[in-house]
Amino acid sequence: MKRTVMLLVGCGLLLAQHAVAQLDRTKIPQAGPAPEVSFPDYDIVTTANGIRVLVVRNTELPLVAIRLLIDRKPAAEGDLAGIVDVMGDVMRSGTVTRTKDQLDEEIDLIGGSLDATGTAISARGLSKHMEKLFELLSDVTLHPTFPKDELDKVVMQKQSALKSRKSEPDQIVEVVRKKILYGDHHPYGEVETEETVGKITREKCQEYYGTYFKANHAIIAVVGDVEKTAVVKLVERFFGAWQQGPLPATAFPEVKPLPAQQVAFVDRPSSVQSVIRVAHVVPLPRTSPDVMPVMVMNRILGGSFFRLFVNLREKHSYTYGAYSAIGADELVGAFTASTSVRNAVTDSALTEIFNEIKRIRNEDVDAKELERAKNSMSGNFVASLEAPNTIASYAIEIERYGLPKDYYKTYLKRLAAVTTQDVRRMAQQYLDPDHALIAVVGSAKDVREKLGKFGQVAAFDEEGKQLVEKPAGTITMKPEEIFAKFIEHTGGKKAYAGIKDKTIRMSGKIQGMEMKIKTVQKAPNKLYQEINMMGMLQRSGYDGKNGWTGTPQGIKDLTPEQLEGMKPEAAMDFYSGYKSLGYAAEVTGMKEIKGKDHYEVTFTRPAGPVMRHYFDAKDFVKFREVTVSNTPRGQMEQSTDFFDYKPFGGVQMPTRLEQSVMGQVITFTLDTCTVNTGVDEKLFAKPAK
Repeated sequence: MKRTVMLLVGCGLLLAQHAVAQLDRTKIPQAGPAPEVSFPDYDIVTTANGIRVLVVRNTELPLVAIRLLIDRKPAAEGDLAGIVDVMGDVMRSGTVTRTKDQLDEEIDLIGGSLDATGTAISARGLSKHMEKLFELLSDVTLHPTFPKDELDKVVMQKQSALKSRKSEPDQIVEVVRKKILYGDHHPYGEVETEETVGKITREKCQEYYGTYFKANHAIIAVVGDVEKTAVVKLVERFFGAWQQGPLPATAFPEVKPLPAQQVAFVDRPSSVQSVIRVAHVVPLPRTSPDVMPVMVMNRILGGSFFRLFVNLREKHSYTYGAYSAIGADELVGAFTASTSVRNAVTDSALTEIFNEIKRIRNEDVDAKELERAKNSMSGNFVASLEAPNTIASYAIEIERYGLPKDYYKTYLKRLAAVTTQDVRRMAQQYLDPDHALIAVVGSAKDVREKLGKFGQVAAFDEEGKQLVEKPAGTITMKPEEIFAKFIEHTGGKKAYAGIKDKTIRMSGKIQGMEMKIKTVQKAPNKLYQEINMMGMLQRSGYDGKNGWTGTPQGIKDLTPEQLEGMKPEAAMDFYSGYKSLGYAAEVTGMKEIKGKDHYEVTFTRPAGPVMRHYFDAKDFVKFREVTVSNTPRGQMEQSTDFFDYKPFGGVQMPTRLEQSVMGQVITFTLDTCTVNTGVDEKLFAKPAK
């Protein structure tokens, strides 16, 4: 018997080899019919109070995922922009019967998870704990209290992140993109700011919640090892008393394509690369049959390792990556191509982006390229079905937008049916380069002039506001005049000259950790500073000639670069003595900051660093300093804003600072400031240890 089996195996191998020999490897094998995806069927039940309940039974694992969505149109938030996100962050922070800690403890006890946003609440865990999951989810949904202490924390964190946004080119360019494409009064064009978030109160959250959280606008999807009858009973038990009600009517300005190609530029003088977005609106409803072929077209144009990526990275070495995205939307969708490139090749990269857009519009894609895009998409889709939360989201999407019930079952069939002709037709219909926004954040001196070939260039600030530009050549004020007026408005020459030493103590927090800084200056140019963070002390000093730094590991001399950076900080009267430090000063323009015009004065010297100081054009009070230093990882920009000036020793000094460096914004407040106390010279000398 064993010999017979081996003979059969041998014959099988010979037949297989013969079959392989007959294959024509010069031709792509014809694809077989696309299979239906094993997307599970679901039942839908509407409760007496209008909740739509979707039950997706999946018995592979003893798990359950519950997702509740408030089905509403996008809503404009106005002067409370950010309230949906803030409210969502606080919803899980406490209910009428449970504190945040109690919610955490109860969900942890069953090994589950419980999350909330401003429009959705979800819970996940073992199916045997479904009742408890419903209990907790309903408590968060129906009885949130929005505790003031938790709300204050979220608001503070959000404002800190928004401060950081102003120093993050990728976030700045997105602000500009949204504002220009959609406008300030459209929900997609609204941009939250420190001011709008600061207006969000507990009462406003409760008002928003009461307006939009209505039973008849809720969809609950339950996916897992569950029975429909049991799910419906739990929904009726925990959500049966939830009241119905109408939602406010929504009306938005019509979003139209830009009248022509437009260039929006945000100047970041120290940037060594440009962040680029090429974008335009797309009229593509979620229910359109074009959604699938449009997705395939975009994958070929801007997917990872597809055309934009290969062109800008592999062929030209302009960047590490280049991508595009296109979205269907119930109001209006958008196309966006994005990348970051060296300043020197900004215009070349834009040219190649438009070349690729034109190529996919004007030429049929290669069959192999089309097949690779389909394979990539099908693989991603099938993998996504492994997550119960994703299945819940898909089921809700079908119900919310009125898609065919087999929409995801037939996903692969519809994907396989996309042809090269479909791709070209979608590109011609939905890619609109002649009406695209080109948004760039980069260095004006290196980039701006080159952008003129793409259209008239308009300048914007970090908050997406168009600037009325006043080039340096139109400004008659000289640096010395600006410095003189600053000194005059903050105390006068006599008061400044009368300060022989000053000691400033400030405190701030970084990610919840307290930092204390002590700074001592003595005329004309001595400096001592110590930074204490959670007991870790770092000191530095400059005695007018030599500098040092000290940590628990020991004392060492400053490097030449560090020494040059400390000299301007040590100068008691920098504006009178900057020339002696080797600096040249130039008025390099007028910049609008927080709605006010500011003179920009740039200080340069061969040894560096480059500094830019900004003075209010009306009262000449200094608002901002920016220092650009060279580091082993490239140029680093540190920005400090000054607030709440108060007199000390006859001189107005800021009592609050906001310092931004490497994406972190730290607010420092003044603890004490003393002047002319007779500081000992020994403080500045290099210690023995």
